[in-house]
Amino acid sequence: MFQTATIGRLRSLFIQGPEPIFLLGASASLSSGIPLAGELAEKIARWGYCLDNGLDPKDPRPRRSNWYPWLRGQKWYREDWELVAQYPAAVDNILQPRQTRKDFFLDLLETQVEPGSGYKLMAELMARKRVHTVLTTNFDTILQDVCKANKPVHHLEVIQTTSDYTKLSTSPPYPQLIYLHGSVEHYTDKNTITEINEELHPDLVSKVLPLLRDHPLIVIGYRGAEPSIMKHLLINNAAAAEGYRHGIYWCARNYEEEDSDSLTPFVHELAAQIQTNFQIAPIDGFDEVMEDLWHHVQQHEQDYYQPQVRAVTEESPSLPYDFQKLTDASLDDFDWPPMRVRLLQYCQRTGLQIPPVAVRNDDWFTQLLCDQHLTLQTEAGNIFPTVGGYLLFAEMPQHHIPTAQVMVRLKGDAKWLRSVFDISEGQTEQIIVGNLWTQLEDIYALLSRVNRGFILKGGRHSKDVYPYPPDALREMVVNALVHRDYKEDTPILIEIEQTCIGIRNPGGLVQDVVDQMRGIPQEEIKSAFETKIKDGNSIQGYRNPVIADLFYGAEEMEKAGSGLSKVWQASEENNNEARFGPMENNTAFEVTISRRPEVVDETTGTAYREHNFDRYVSNLLEVHSFPDVVWHAGTDARRAKDVWEKTGADWLPPFMLHAERLFTFDNLSTPANPLYAVIDANDIGKMTIDEFINVHGEHRFVWLLNTCFFRHLEAQGLWVDKPRKRAYFPKVDESDRKITYQARMRRATRKVVTKKKNYWEHKSFWFRFERFDDFWALVLLPSYVFTTDGEKKFLPRDSVNKLSSTRQSRDYNNVVHNDLVFWTQVLSGGEQGTFALNTGPSDLKADTIAANEIHQRNRPQIWMTTILSATEGLDFKDDAWGIGSPEKLDVTQLEAEFLQVGQLAEEEDVNSGQGTQT
Repeated sequence: MFQTATIGRLRSLFIQGPEPIFLLGASASLSSGIPLAGELAEKIARWGYCLDNGLDPKDPRPRRSNWYPWLRGQKWYREDWELVAQYPAAVDNILQPRQTRKDFFLDLLETQVEPGSGYKLMAELMARKRVHTVLTTNFDTILQDVCKANKPVHHLEVIQTTSDYTKLSTSPPYPQLIYLHGSVEHYTDKNTITEINEELHPDLVSKVLPLLRDHPLIVIGYRGAEPSIMKHLLINNAAAAEGYRHGIYWCARNYEEEDSDSLTPFVHELAAQIQTNFQIAPIDGFDEVMEDLWHHVQQHEQDYYQPQVRAVTEESPSLPYDFQKLTDASLDDFDWPPMRVRLLQYCQRTGLQIPPVAVRNDDWFTQLLCDQHLTLQTEAGNIFPTVGGYLLFAEMPQHHIPTAQVMVRLKGDAKWLRSVFDISEGQTEQIIVGNLWTQLEDIYALLSRVNRGFILKGGRHSKDVYPYPPDALREMVVNALVHRDYKEDTPILIEIEQTCIGIRNPGGLVQDVVDQMRGIPQEEIKSAFETKIKDGNSIQGYRNPVIADLFYGAEEMEKAGSGLSKVWQASEENNNEARFGPMENNTAFEVTISRRPEVVDETTGTAYREHNFDRYVSNLLEVHSFPDVVWHAGTDARRAKDVWEKTGADWLPPFMLHAERLFTFDNLSTPANPLYAVIDANDIGKMTIDEFINVHGEHRFVWLLNTCFFRHLEAQGLWVDKPRKRAYFPKVDESDRKITYQARMRRATRKVVTKKKNYWEHKSFWFRFERFDDFWALVLLPSYVFTTDGEKKFLPRDSVNKLSSTRQSRDYNNVVHNDLVFWTQVLSGGEQGTFALNTGPSDLKADTIAANEIHQRNRPQIWMTTILSATEGLDFKDDAWGIGSPEKLDVTQLEAEFLQVGQLAEEEDVNSGQGTQT
């Protein structure tokens, strides 16, 4: 019998005493897409079968009936053992030579699954300085990746190889992640029986042991079967660690006292060795434990944020340059008044509670500077600015970092230079100095002179435009200041010409970004990087995380890896051309944007369009009306799963959980509502749509809309890929699937699922709800989905990119228009006028009525128009999505707008096998 610990005991570890250390095993990564040993053994077997038979391991055609007989024929295979027990032998016998093993695991670890909530909350605890050390037996980089995306986690010490052991600290100033079983990337991973029986490196044990002695250890997701961890680290060193006096809390999923035999012999031996210092904690899972601990920490934090400073004894060589201290500088060099304002702004943006004015003295600000790595405190108590802090807040950082400046070079004829900059030379240079905020403002002021708006005439309307999109210029400047290499003696260079603006900063792509471009030759990285960004991929990597964090706090950047994507999108919408990427063997990065092509009359400040002006049918379905109110009530439920389980209902109205409340459009005050069973009947309220958005934010209103729309899509028989916000028809049998619908002029039939040689092609559409000034619309973008099973097993991303690009390259304006008409008919159930989203039980069909009858219905509904909105825009020929901001038109005008789309495409009718002019 083991002594058991409640989840409350785990919570108490965060209240007093030394903070806990976590040891994570394979199960912690399961919800993040990393399979357990049994499934891994199957994947290894399939991989080995493919290699032995000259097949690509990524080919979906080899099935279990192919590889399983092959596996049973291997000499080392044991018929009487489960596959999970044969995982080490599979690694040892199949994944050889060593490069094959590395290739397999690197491919496996590149999961497209969203990281589980447990890892995200672990990063939050690291950011709040509540967790400093995590040990893991895994090889994945999920926690690393989440920490990179977590804005306040400036730096994570990653210890993977013997050369990293010098970075391991018993009092770490930065959170540290220790890979006990090595690194796949460095060929040091331990997977075979021989490897997991080996003792851990003595230097690693000597560094880890004091941590285990002086901190409680929480073990989650780990079976405890490897001698290297259980025997050589924990059991043999129990006496040296004083019996782990702060306790080892072994988390076991769904554990009950009679289940003790399910624990490994090593776990029993460890428990016998340290007696009551070992406790079993029954849990539901890693994500659930971390959610509980995170909520507890939030509830028990002080009313305001109190910085926690750890003295730095020695700077790690792996730290970014902006972490390094400047021993020749002091806090007296800082410009304190604006610095205080920036720090308070940072606290507000990142959710750090600000103390009252009486507590908010210079000592508090100094502690905050240390906590955010803008300064460093030594063991002797001396405080020095870091490079990042000095660049951000020194009045003149060039005194100690002389190259931290920006050179602006103006080129053009004398007339242009005189009219814009009041100078007459053919070329001139200007140096911008000061801290980064000063440089930012000075650059903005200079660029505003060359980016004066003008009136663009043509077509039915005139509008105000800029030569360059302001948002794109802002992103370009911030990108240069935040990502430049401040160790280099080359300044940022901004070249302003009559037809373009270019910004070049020293320092190319950081290693984190280069790693995301793995497999691409050096000479192709620039074009590949630009293509990835233009395809909408988010690529994150920060050379200067401290600087990036403060720019995020000042709302100058989002830290979402989307800055360059915004530059490109804004340029496309404004009829500019943007190019960007690393230069000169990745020693610099350059962004160039061209000016709009129109010639502006200097006297009138106007210009005329160079292109024909036309009217287009857009990809918007307007929301006709919402329910009058959003109902809300207090609830104990924390997950949607809790609501479904407690009600036991087969159907529930769409709902959303947020801030310990349940929100829905359906009336919560009536017991007939099945949600009534999970709410506090004494805490029911309602608010208008505008009130809801003002209080909880537009993004949460969209979240609630999406829950309703997901139901409607499923009611139409569509598969819904919720994370990617796309929908498509699944197969119904092993042949092509066809749908008959009312096209623009006639009945038509089209294939929505097509069987290919080794995959299925589905017509699909991306969707999102978006507000355009005073009206909401559903944005539709036709696309394709490719699956291996005709349902929801997607092809690998590399294959999808190639297939999708090939397929969509033939989708011109008219083809896209036909797709939009088709999906509109599917969504509306073939009705005209307006339709309500079907959020009822599966046997309840969407109800369509005339617009003047909408408000006579009692049940709350979301009503949509069935006619695509129209928009004015330039004639971009075959660029179906080169349309500017939509201008709302009256519904009565829309039918005529359809007739103005020229040269309507022939729509395929698979019933007759002939194209029909529509």
